[in-house]
Amino acid sequence: MNPTRIILAALLGLAVAGCSNGNNNNNSSQPSPVLDLSLSDPPIALPDTSASFAADVPYDEGDLQRFDIYMPDCDEPTPLVIYIHGGGFTGGDKGRTHEEHADEIREFLQSCVAWATINYTLLVIPDADGDLVAAAAQGGVRASLDDTARALQFMRYHFASLNLDADRVALYGGSAGAGSSLWLGTHDDMADPENDDPVLRESTRVRAVGALATQATYDIPDWENILLPITEPFAAVLGGTDIPSVAAGVGASNYLLTFLGISSLDQLNDPAQLQYRSEVDMLELMDAGDAPIYVHNYVVSMDDLLNVFLHHGLHALAVKARADEVGLHSVAYSEDPDYYLEDPSGEGLVSFLTRHLR
Repeated sequence: MNPTRIILAALLGLAVAGCSNGNNNNNSSQPSPVLDLSLSDPPIALPDTSASFAADVPYDEGDLQRFDIYMPDCDEPTPLVIYIHGGGFTGGDKGRTHEEHADEIREFLQSCVAWATINYTLLVIPDADGDLVAAAAQGGVRASLDDTARALQFMRYHFASLNLDADRVALYGGSAGAGSSLWLGTHDDMADPENDDPVLRESTRVRAVGALATQATYDIPDWENILLPITEPFAAVLGGTDIPSVAAGVGASNYLLTFLGISSLDQLNDPAQLQYRSEVDMLELMDAGDAPIYVHNYVVSMDDLLNVFLHHGLHALAVKARADEVGLHSVAYSEDPDYYLEDPSGEGLVSFLTRHLR
């Protein structure tokens, strides 16, 4: 889509925004303003594909609250796929995702599906000396998750400028991005119709999510039951199968506290913390009305205990079991040889997301 078409699409959106656009753009009584996009050459080759590209579009005021987007040159408003990078909420960057997911990007664009990738607030950031310091520790992982929700809402709010069909949005990501996608896909709609910020009036519901190397829930103490088959044999070494003991055993005690936004394990079962944990518990949030889920966890080496803790195939099995329990459609894979799961459909990620966007 060339710059002239973007402007025309935005102006058309201004004319019709007060009408109907499904469930996601009826929360604002005023049309969204035209989004100022600075187009540039895409960072990957797009042979036989016509698309416009914009980088570092701000969706809020923070340095990391930015997204990149590919907009295919299609006659009608397009569905949107948003990719959320991994990095344990302590690192990673959208800049790396273009080359890493180039084939997927091209496949989506060729199907007239826009593709965006976002940065978001991290739990820790490097200081001037390169040491990691707490950035969002007081808010725990919700600071990062809330950014992913806002990025989604922002793109919905500016659907006309981005030539999007805001009702047809899917999400996927790896590791932290997988869990973020799963959280958005299972959480009740966070639209706030009375909010002074029109972006926050938009829906956070999506059509489908993809979770690669995911965690099953961000109520991390509940991982005790999920990981029990692999932690129980090592209980004597770890000091137990409870998650604080396991976290200590893999060198992640401070990370556990930062992730949950607490300063001491003594706070783990405080009423406020229990409420917090319920808000990030994707397994308990999940119900039959949520976005269908594609989940795929890979083989992890038992020599890397932290990687096992975060990405073991048991996480994927837990997501699949819960989806089956509540009656939610899912396609699931675990490559761990001892906990192997192969979906009988054989369907891949791009096919799954595209199917649910049509």
